[in-house]
Amino acid sequence: MSWLIPRDQLTAEQIRAVELPPTEHRLIIGGPGSGKTQVLLHRCASLRDRFRITPARFHIFVFTNVLKRYIRSALSLLDIPESSVSTIDSWCRDYHRRHLGPERTRPATSQRFGRTDNEPDFPAIRRAVADHVKAIRPPALYDFVLVDEGQDLDEHVFGLLCGISKHVTVCIDQKQQIYDGGADERAILRQLGLRKRNLALLDALRCSPYVAAVASALVEDPEEGRDLRAQTKTPVVERETPLVYFARDFKDERRRLIELVQIRQRRGDRVAILMPMRRQVFGFTTALAEAGLTVETQEGADFGSDAPKLLTYHSAKGLTFDAVLMPRLVPGSFPTMSRDRIERLLFVGVSRATKWAYFSTEENQQFAPLDKILALAKSQQVTVQGARRQRGPVVEALATPTDEAATTVQPAVGSEEDALDIL
Repeated sequence: MSWLIPRDQLTAEQIRAVELPPTEHRLIIGGPGSGKTQVLLHRCASLRDRFRITPARFHIFVFTNVLKRYIRSALSLLDIPESSVSTIDSWCRDYHRRHLGPERTRPATSQRFGRTDNEPDFPAIRRAVADHVKAIRPPALYDFVLVDEGQDLDEHVFGLLCGISKHVTVCIDQKQQIYDGGADERAILRQLGLRKRNLALLDALRCSPYVAAVASALVEDPEEGRDLRAQTKTPVVERETPLVYFARDFKDERRRLIELVQIRQRRGDRVAILMPMRRQVFGFTTALAEAGLTVETQEGADFGSDAPKLLTYHSAKGLTFDAVLMPRLVPGSFPTMSRDRIERLLFVGVSRATKWAYFSTEENQQFAPLDKILALAKSQQVTVQGARRQRGPVVEALATPTDEAATTVQPAVGSEEDALDIL
């Protein structure tokens, strides 16, 4: 079963985005789960068929290799060749080698993990390619290009795209901007020569209202948060609230994670486990394998398989799963990162889920970015479980359908405010 929705099942608004005429460049706005990637692929097939464009004359650009593999897993359904999809950095790297000579490099940032070689300086490569295209003004290389997750690309890229293609369609969600240097909406509009966005996907969020509530709590603008909740169209079939788990220690946290992955797999869910740091991906891959669970990491994820995917937050952008589990929410997992940036990562993480989300930390750790999520326990939109915290009462909320065995319910001692002040 593919994640790609057949065209006849798209909403009226999504169809409208697919069929926007290429008389000018297009900017499409959509929140998590609104179907931006669905629109992008169906628009590609539509423009190709309507104007009889050969594969060599169109291209789809994405930001990460994981999203590239995710999109490629559905291309055969629309008869789009895999070669038509690449990251913008790989495309620029190839262009630089062919037209500007050896690529620019910088010292590797992961020397402490054994790497001492240089790595491509992708921002410098992008700027050099953009400057070259602007200077020589070549004939258009493509009739159309489409860009997913455009909010994390710098301003130079959009000028480059306009220089190599007759038509450009860009999909963005500013709330999911987690990379430094990403362009804001005004800058993108300026580079595309537009006065305003062409369309906003507002009525197609395919996620549980409880997942939407957590995502909206992490949005800085209260009005945007309300809009996000209002856009959710998925009916509540069963009460399955997101779960925050306070582990006694790392061993307990790992045990609970393994237990929940096994439960979700038995339910037939598509599962993602998101980690803050890349080295944690490899550590947890080993731990899960020892427990008899086979998972796929970002380096070799096969999105046609049912195996759980173990990814970083950054590599999960643009993907969709039934259940998303986010362990290791402790300060040491986010060194030097601001609270605002961490909350953006959590937003990206929870908004990958359509049915259920899970967060875990250790009871004695102080991790303030969870506060906004924990506040939803008061209205029973989030369940909080775990061991006795360092100070104050035991917090044990009602069991959700996630737990196959019954969970003892222990009322919180003290004031309602104290029961929510888990940290």
